[in-house]
Amino acid sequence: MLDHLDTLKEILIKEFYQFYDRYNDDGIYACSLVFDELLRVDDLAISTERSIFNDQEDSAQYLSENDRWNVFKWRYRTTHNSNNGMTQLRALLDNYFKQQHSFGNPLLEHGQIDQANTLDVLLKLFKQVRDALEQDYGLDLSQILFFIHTPTQPELELQSATYLNPESALKQQFLSSKQSKNNATAPKSFKLSQSDKDLLIDLAQLVKLEAYDYLQVAHQAYLLTLEPHFVDANLYIQKLIQHIAAMATETDGSCAMTREEIQERLRQFERA
Repeated sequence: MLDHLDTLKEILIKEFYQFYDRYNDDGIYACSLVFDELLRVDDLAISTERSIFNDQEDSAQYLSENDRWNVFKWRYRTTHNSNNGMTQLRALLDNYFKQQHSFGNPLLEHGQIDQANTLDVLLKLFKQVRDALEQDYGLDLSQILFFIHTPTQPELELQSATYLNPESALKQQFLSSKQSKNNATAPKSFKLSQSDKDLLIDLAQLVKLEAYDYLQVAHQAYLLTLEPHFVDANLYIQKLIQHIAAMATETDGSCAMTREEIQERLRQFERA
């Protein structure tokens, strides 16, 4: 796992706790770890029910209901300065990922698995932060939706929200809202070809084995990336398979996905 894992967790816990202490009475309903276009950590952002516009308020000063899940329009986020914890977190993560080594997968040279691995590590880290806030600090997070946002991968919001949060009405509201918007703006290229469907079937077969071994699944996923038609596959399917292959980059299993997590991502293609 990361050498600086405890430091990274402490930074995120501290940043969120400051938000919670200041704005909890305003009804915090969401918290997002925000990436920039280069998949580098940008900031931590929250939004509150009190921020939502109503008829008695100045709409220019408040968030519209339609922008409830629009991270860019949220009012509260960490500031950028040299002493800020998120600046330190970004520097630590940049240094970590620069030092990572390939496990023999040539696709790492093209940066695609590096991106998947980066997101996977951050996703699991964010989950540990949420669990610590709830279990160790005793915060009531039942009405707060956690997710990861990056402008270049809108599907990550759905995946991260599914992974980070227990089932709730708030979670379903978020997923329904995002799925509707994603479906409305989905490019025609998202339609699956027969070879795409064959890859998904192969992937589904890998995780149906009675004894689930993430290293074996990662190796078989890597072999799928060597198939001649892989480079022509749907981009989202490529990313998923590369993501699964990257599970072997951490020998302690810190990047491993469970059988259920992989199956949930496969179901997203069924809903597309």
